[in-house]
Amino acid sequence: MTLRISLLAGVALATLSSPASAYELRGSYAAIEAGASWVDEQNFFKDSIFDSSQFLYEEYGSSYNGGWAILGSIGYAFTCNFRTEIEVGYRRNEIDKLLDRVGPSSTQEPSGGFLGEFTLMANLIYDIPLGENMSLSLGAGAGADRADLKVDFLDFQDQDWRFAYQGLAGINYAIGDRTQLFINYRYLHVDAPEYVWYDAGPGNTHRTIFMGDLEKHAVTVGFRIAFSGEETAPVPLPPEAPPPAPAVPPPAPDQFVVFFGFNKSNISAEAQQVIADAAATAKEKGTAQIVIIGHTDSAGSLSYNDALSLRRAVEVKSALAALGISEDKISSTGKGESELLVNTGDGVKEPQNRRATIDLK
Repeated sequence: MTLRISLLAGVALATLSSPASAYELRGSYAAIEAGASWVDEQNFFKDSIFDSSQFLYEEYGSSYNGGWAILGSIGYAFTCNFRTEIEVGYRRNEIDKLLDRVGPSSTQEPSGGFLGEFTLMANLIYDIPLGENMSLSLGAGAGADRADLKVDFLDFQDQDWRFAYQGLAGINYAIGDRTQLFINYRYLHVDAPEYVWYDAGPGNTHRTIFMGDLEKHAVTVGFRIAFSGEETAPVPLPPEAPPPAPAVPPPAPDQFVVFFGFNKSNISAEAQQVIADAAATAKEKGTAQIVIIGHTDSAGSLSYNDALSLRRAVEVKSALAALGISEDKISSTGKGESELLVNTGDGVKEPQNRRATIDLK
């Protein structure tokens, strides 16, 4: 129980403390995955009635071979990096060993049979960015599990629906604007199932088989695709018509514009040249004050973009100071996505909006 609580607490902490990501899939999506499944060792009990006054349980210990799992899900990814999804899955593990513990010492029984489980879960997942194309997913889910148990030497098979919950973690790699490859680990807990067994002996006597809580693990590899992307590919112009120049208005007198890469605040070689020109102009004119304002595009959350725009302004200020401009003359602020140069909808990557302006007063 301590392990389960720690796992769920870790998921909750990560979802509260992780920064937002601007490049994750957005909108509705579907996923398919498959891989390996394991079941922790398990005991189960079969009631036995010897006469009208005697009633006891026969105990068996069971272990399982590694098996397989296949899962599919549909979901919706929000701009705040949370995802919700409905997941269906099936896992199957063959019985490895059965130990009959009725007598003074355990004896091994024939091990034919399997444990198969169909699951229907609702999941809440949070994606944490790890780089330009990679993210970490942490989540939890709850739902129902149909555990199907077959034991050959008892000539028995039955199924039972029970409440189940799970914790999951995964690594995602974006291979396109709308597609991801991923690897997932799941821990699945199923409340103790019960089964009905009919003794093949005289009277076809009714028996009950009790199992403890099921603890399962799965590692899967999968593919995820969103039904709509963050940005639409531009329509190509006819070969004879050159593409129009970017709709960037000419800078005002004594204003310089520095552009940045997506989700970046570092100064590129081209940006450094613009900053050098601004510093030279400020020295030549004896500028008394320099105002730097950072901006972002509309991809990502408002709070994340506010912080990113400020980092961009601070980086430009540091570059000017390194070229001999007194920091006392420079002020730097960030406007986030509130003053777009190119007006776009929310969640759109637009290079001309990722900028910082340098105004010489």
